[in-house]
Amino acid sequence: MRSGLFVFAVMVLALLCGCLQPPAPPEVSEKAATEEWKPDGVVGENEYSRSMVLLGSSGYAHSGGNLELSWKNDQEHLYMALAGRTAGWLSVGFDPQEWMKDADTILGYVDGEKAVVEDQYSVNNYGPHPGDGELGGTDDILEYGGREENGTTVVEFRRKLDTGDRYDRALAPGESVSIIWGMADSDDPTVKHNVAHGEGILVLEQAVAGQEATVSVSTLTDGERKGILFIREEEKAARDIYMSLYQVYPIPVFKNIATSEQNHMDQVKILVDRYGLNDPVQDAPGAFFDPDLKAMYDRMTKEGKRSQADALKAGAAVEEINILDLEEQIAGTEKDDLQVVYQGLLAGSRKHLRSFVRVMDAQGLEYQPQHLSPEQYREIVE
Repeated sequence: MRSGLFVFAVMVLALLCGCLQPPAPPEVSEKAATEEWKPDGVVGENEYSRSMVLLGSSGYAHSGGNLELSWKNDQEHLYMALAGRTAGWLSVGFDPQEWMKDADTILGYVDGEKAVVEDQYSVNNYGPHPGDGELGGTDDILEYGGREENGTTVVEFRRKLDTGDRYDRALAPGESVSIIWGMADSDDPTVKHNVAHGEGILVLEQAVAGQEATVSVSTLTDGERKGILFIREEEKAARDIYMSLYQVYPIPVFKNIATSEQNHMDQVKILVDRYGLNDPVQDAPGAFFDPDLKAMYDRMTKEGKRSQADALKAGAAVEEINILDLEEQIAGTEKDDLQVVYQGLLAGSRKHLRSFVRVMDAQGLEYQPQHLSPEQYREIVE
């Protein structure tokens, strides 16, 4: 009885302090990169065109800390700097398929006066992430450097956007890429990210010199315009459902995927802004312009609050619906930027479905697909 009261008290305090509010996306600052790029461990004021601070809160096995990510790209190369308050390693992983799995990872640290930057690949959800060369791939870091000073470590590197290595994510100008990141207090790459970790969205530059980068809403078909606005709200619906269920069943899968859904919303917001659309997203949880999404939110939260098993099943069902809607949008456009964003969201929704199913498997619950065909479901989960 006392433990139940304790859990209830913790949940009430969390609600009062706003801990369960949707996370705010990091702000990306943009400027002209007029300085020459040098991998010397010093981030010049105008060396990179974009930067953002990614926040990692303290918690179980994490002391907490922030990672400042700075980058620029041309049509062929990515230039990046990682800066964090640690004397250990820092890392960024591109396009994980499920938590850390299949992430194209760059890990760096400074050992004395020597900087080390490794091209790695995460083979499972929680590692390990050996070097690409150990897996039969190639080390594709072209230049790197770093500096450790006053408890802060900075590493910089350059690589091709598309290295041709199967263990590297092929990147493209103008693309939005899901990323994970981490920091440890040790130079040993086998030590877990015990300082901080998190997720984010990396938006690469689109335009090249002398090329106009602006677009107009008139370039969209009516179906493409409606699709962008619908998917933007649908990602909010998923986020709000999981935050609502997390308040009743505070298990990590709901909070973690809600954070990912915020990242998905941010990716679609890029399209909303690029084409000058009116953003349909309302701040209030559970508020939607689209009546079908409002009905889905009401139905899934009601069903999910009957039991923890029902909550997990509701989460999986939401991801099934997202997968089908994204596949419809992909089939309905030939625009590369829309395709790139939707494909990234689709990979994320597939990952989320697998995560819900695996949590249910661990609890001895059997899940049957509610919207996907049995063949589609098996192909995703297996």
